[in-house]
Amino acid sequence: MEVNSLHKILKRQINRHLTTECLQHERFLQFIQAVNESYLNFDRDKELLEHSALINERDYSEINDKLKEEVSQRRQSVEKLIEAIHLIEVPDDEGKADFDPNNLVGLVAFLQRQIEYRKKIEDELRHAKEVAEQATQAKSDFLSMMSHEIRTPLNGIVGMTYLMLQEEVPPALTENLKTLQFSIEHLQALINDILDFSKIEAGKVELEDINFDLKHLVSNIKRAQQAKAQENGNRIRLMIDDDIPDSLMGDSLRIGQVLTNLVSNAIKFTRNGTITIELSLENRTADRASIFVSVQDTGIGIPKEKQQAIFTMFTQANSATTRKFGGTGLGLVITKKLLELYGSTIRIESEEGKGATFSFILDLAIGNTSAPAIVVPDTVDNKTLRGLKILLVEDYPVNVKVALKFLSMWGINVETAENGQIGVDKCREGQFDLILMDLQMPVMDGYTAAQEIRKINADVPIIALTASATFSNRDRAVLVGMSDYVTKPFNPKDLFNKIAKYSQRQISA
Repeated sequence: MEVNSLHKILKRQINRHLTTECLQHERFLQFIQAVNESYLNFDRDKELLEHSALINERDYSEINDKLKEEVSQRRQSVEKLIEAIHLIEVPDDEGKADFDPNNLVGLVAFLQRQIEYRKKIEDELRHAKEVAEQATQAKSDFLSMMSHEIRTPLNGIVGMTYLMLQEEVPPALTENLKTLQFSIEHLQALINDILDFSKIEAGKVELEDINFDLKHLVSNIKRAQQAKAQENGNRIRLMIDDDIPDSLMGDSLRIGQVLTNLVSNAIKFTRNGTITIELSLENRTADRASIFVSVQDTGIGIPKEKQQAIFTMFTQANSATTRKFGGTGLGLVITKKLLELYGSTIRIESEEGKGATFSFILDLAIGNTSAPAIVVPDTVDNKTLRGLKILLVEDYPVNVKVALKFLSMWGINVETAENGQIGVDKCREGQFDLILMDLQMPVMDGYTAAQEIRKINADVPIIALTASATFSNRDRAVLVGMSDYVTKPFNPKDLFNKIAKYSQRQISA
């Protein structure tokens, strides 16, 4: 046996206590070999034990550190939770308690009560919201009903006044009729302002994007306001930059409403002065144009401290202004909100007694110059529409009588129907060049009648006649197949132009 290959301790003991002769016995050598194995096994076990102890000590340290961190985080979380609890709104009958960070059961119980309280508050808010929405809907329905009830008879007054002014009457009666017409227009403007404001507030105004000529639009507004300006001894100046594109894309009706409001206001608050409308090109790219628009007057002006108040609904500079000049104070509010829909801001420069200037910038897409801008004719004659066959579906007798008078005066052959069902039956029996359709009627309303007529004739133009303020009327009318609509009370000129447009009749020169 090779002694040097044995375990070092066993080798040292053999060298110290045994002789060479002892190592010659085979049975003794086997014993030595077994002892050597025991030594080696002991060393291995010791090494494994030490390694295991080292690993366990490291793991214990890591676990201990994690536990300490979690305990710290838990303590911080509980402290923050307690801070948050003290900020929670609690019922009046429950005071703020002092919480022990170790008493999680108390914390959870308190939070449970607060969750139930919060759910109760949310249910109350939800109920309040539903009540408010119902009130808003009721207001909208009331506004629609009142609009219909006011506009329907007003339409008869407008029509009769128009017809009487067309006849030869004594000068004194003509003057009275003109006064009546002015009063009607004023009342109509008030109704329109209130309805427009309601639409804007409800977010129901959508801007159209059609080709139009801004320069021509402004010229028309000047011409329309000229008579009113002359009554106050005013003159209107128009300054237009030739570089402004002939064709722009936008809602000509709403832009015209903005300009009309500003010009009308300037005329109202100016006596024996000048109103200047200016349009100038600020910037132009290949597809867009920024246009500076201003309306300046030499009227009463607005004090500095009142200049923001005039953009608040139902507000004018002072009560004396309201008494002297009238109006609801909605015009500038509507103007401001319409311009905001275009991403524009209205600015005012004024000094009391020295007039006022209202200005804004419109950024519009440049239109297709090859497409002619929409031009509304300003003339009514008795030849253009002669020979047309029209079906008038209307249930209000006064409006039927008035409509028959001026439709007949224009040389139109008219058949009448007192409700939608009769209108549908007449369309089955005969052909018409155009249909004038009231919307609210007994038996069958105008929407249903239009749908039924479209099954019979897909091409005949149907113009809706509506006195309602319901915001969705126009969309609904288009959806059921109507071609266009006229809002009562309507100016006969507007109806004349609509009929001419959809019957493809050229306005006589």
